[in-house]
Amino acid sequence: MQSIEFYQAHLDRVSRSFAFCIRTLDAPMRPWVSLSYLMCRVLDTIEDSIWTDLKARDAVYAEFEAFMAALPATNAVQLWAKKFPETIPEREELLLGDAHLLFKDLHALPAGAKASIQQTVMAMYRGMRHYANDSGSSLKLKDLVDVNRYCYFVAGVVGELLSRLILEARKDFKPGPEFMKNAFHFGLFLQKVNLLKDQRGDEREGRYLVPDREVLMASLRENAIGAVEYIAALPVDERGYRTFCAWSLFLGAASLPFIQQAYEADDGSKIPRSVTEDLLKAVAEIAQNNTELREALAEYLPQLPRMPATAKLTSSDDGAWFARISGDVLQPSELAELRLR
Repeated sequence: MQSIEFYQAHLDRVSRSFAFCIRTLDAPMRPWVSLSYLMCRVLDTIEDSIWTDLKARDAVYAEFEAFMAALPATNAVQLWAKKFPETIPEREELLLGDAHLLFKDLHALPAGAKASIQQTVMAMYRGMRHYANDSGSSLKLKDLVDVNRYCYFVAGVVGELLSRLILEARKDFKPGPEFMKNAFHFGLFLQKVNLLKDQRGDEREGRYLVPDREVLMASLRENAIGAVEYIAALPVDERGYRTFCAWSLFLGAASLPFIQQAYEADDGSKIPRSVTEDLLKAVAEIAQNNTELREALAEYLPQLPRMPATAKLTSSDDGAWFARISGDVLQPSELAELRLR
């Protein structure tokens, strides 16, 4: 595989918070998760780019699928990277320039880790293709069910991906039946925080991903509780991964009041660095203690509104399309969780 320095350089460019948190991971999780995250970012670049020709976008999607399935030639990936719009940010352009190395590393992984990344990234791929084909250049989610489905493919899949990788790394770890469902909650919590943070900017670019801000905020309560239970289920001696997950959860929870202030003022302000530094230190100290993690999360829950009585929590469609494109990633109980809430 490429060096940790190679991965860290790209991570530092595309996601400061994730790049910081990932430093807590040990091998083999750190290189596996680094590769997985950057593969997802490549896929995000396809989705987020401004395509004037949707057929060209679909062709780029199709080549990505082929590269995931079998090791591509270096020149094929390099030619593919040149097909993106010139308007993509420099950090994404640099990542695409090294995409051939990412695919090379993917196909050199141990069989279990490789399959975990392929299956979950392709579930994300199918979800993105669905929303892209359904909406063209404009995306508008209609209700909380739709938000949950969208967030599943964008981040719930990532929760499952991380879980599959820790199970590969720790063959002795045998989690309970709620573990994967709580992994979905963990991913949905983080992505919903991102939707709330980016709402103003997304809507200026024609993406309407927050149909009801109060309802979305209220839904975070259940997702946050699931997320902390996910962390509590991890082996106590898995300090790096527990800290990695706990930092992500609590950074999201602590950011919410600042995100709301920025939304109201439309000024792009963020959580202060001093608050972040104090929080990371405090969370690292309790990352191995399930009781203290639950108590710490409980302090953030009062800031979340209760679900409005008028909120629409069920969808008019039967979710059949969701079952088709999510493949075998979701079990029936998890599918019901995402369809009905």
